[in-house]
Amino acid sequence: MRLRVQHITHYAYASPAFDSHNEARLMPLSDEEQTCLAFRLTTEPVVKIFEYDTPVGRVHHFNLHQPHSILEIRAESEVFTNRINPFRRLQLVTDDRDFYRRDDIRQRYAEFLTSTERVPLVPETERIARVARNQSGVAVASFLITLNRLMHRVFTYSPGATDVNTSILQVLEQEKGVCQDFAHLMLSVLRSEGIPSRYVSGYLHTGHDAATEDEPEQTRVSNEAMHAWVECLLPDETWCGFDPTNNLVVNSHYIKVHHGRDYSDVTPLKGLYRGAIDSKMKIFVRVTREEERLL
Repeated sequence: MRLRVQHITHYAYASPAFDSHNEARLMPLSDEEQTCLAFRLTTEPVVKIFEYDTPVGRVHHFNLHQPHSILEIRAESEVFTNRINPFRRLQLVTDDRDFYRRDDIRQRYAEFLTSTERVPLVPETERIARVARNQSGVAVASFLITLNRLMHRVFTYSPGATDVNTSILQVLEQEKGVCQDFAHLMLSVLRSEGIPSRYVSGYLHTGHDAATEDEPEQTRVSNEAMHAWVECLLPDETWCGFDPTNNLVVNSHYIKVHHGRDYSDVTPLKGLYRGAIDSKMKIFVRVTREEERLL
C-alpha cells in the first residue's frame, strides 16, 4: 500500500521567541515491512536542518536564533507498506511461554521489560492480565490478541479526556483516554507478564477508501496528530504490532516512525526557546492512500 503523509505543526507565541532549539522524530523508517520512498522537512521561518541516525530511526534538529512570532514545521512523507498478512507469524496453539522465562531473553530485552515513569509496573494491571489469560489459549499470541481485544472493549476512546502527562492509574480509574494512554497501559500489563514490549509512534490511515473485497470497510480512529501502538516480542524473536485503540494487529494501514520504552523516547517534536511562556500549538495530520497503477 502506498501512503502519503502531511504533518504540519504550527506554534504561535504571545511575544517573539528566540534561541529556539528543536528536535523532530517525524521521518518514517524503512525496514522489511515498509519503505520510506520520500521525506521532506521544512520550516517557516526557513532554517538549516541537520540530521543523524539512531538505531530506531532518524532525528532532525535545527536552531532558530532570531526573534520569531510563529514557527511552522511541515513534514511530508511517501511510504510503501508491505504487511500483507499480519497474522502469519502468530502461533496460536503451542504453549510457548517458556521462551520468556529464559535468562538470555530477559537480559537481551531488559529495557523493554522494566518500568519507566510513564509505564510503571503496578499491581492494578493484574486484573486485566488475569481476565485476558482466562479468556485466551495457551499460546502467548492468543493472550496478546485477547488482551488487545479486551482493552478495546473496556476502555473508551475519548479525545480530550487525558493529556500527555496522564498516568495509567488515571486511565484505569476513568476507563477512557487516547491511543497514547492505551499503549502505555498495555505496555504495563505486558511487561508485568514478562513479555518484552515497546511503544511505537507513527501514522494510521483511517480513510474508508482503504476498503477492498478482501478487507471490509471499517472505522479506524487515531488522534488528530500521530498514532501510537505497541510492539511485542514473539517467541521467534520478531516484533509484532498490536493496536488496542482499534483492536487490530498492525497491518499495511500503519506507518511506523520510531519506537522506544514509552512516549518520552519517541516524542515527535521537542525543544526549548527563550521568550514568553504563553504559546499556542495547532497540529494538522493527513494520511492518504495513493492509487496503485499497473506498470
